[in-house]
Amino acid sequence: MNSPDTPEAQAVRVDQINRHVSQKAGLDQELESQVPPRYGSFTVITLGVILAILFASVIWMVI
Repeated sequence: MNSPDTPEAQAVRVDQINRHVSQKAGLDQELESQVPPRYGSFTVITLGVILAILFASVIWMVI
């Protein structure tokens, strides 16, 4: 059997500690189960203003 001082037993203890820490931090989830962040209102408004300015400049150059 493995005594508590063997490298294998130490590796098992380190793995248990790492698993516990990542579970507490929420890092043990699968990547597919995470929902991507949604754009905030500031980002949507900023992109809308940029698109409106681009659209207006294209129309202004055509006319």
